[in-house]
Amino acid sequence: MKTKYGNVDFNDDSAHNDGLITGLLLGAAIGACAAILFAPKSGKEFREKIKDVAGQQSDKLSKQWENVKSKAGDLASNAKESVESIGSDAESKFNEFADTAEDEVKEGAENAADKFQRKY
Repeated sequence: MKTKYGNVDFNDDSAHNDGLITGLLLGAAIGACAAILFAPKSGKEFREKIKDVAGQQSDKLSKQWENVKSKAGDLASNAKESVESIGSDAESKFNEFADTAEDEVKEGAENAADKFQRKY
């Protein structure tokens, strides 16, 4: 059958077979894990080992989380300092501009007053 995406062969069972094989392998793996976990004696030992490994991984994860939080705090602090510095620079530039503008306005007003006095 021809579609806008190309030719489709509905009689091709290779895709269905791949899914079946994947499902069988996945089911076998899950069954093997369940058998090991629920086995009477060796399963108990295995569960203890899993518990120990999970605890170790939890500790590692906690340490990594603390490291991430510390780095995030440092980054936030650096960003704050940068913003404050930029704000300070912007404020000084604005004050410079305001002083220059004020001086020019005063000078312009004085020139206008002089011209007015000369005229009248």
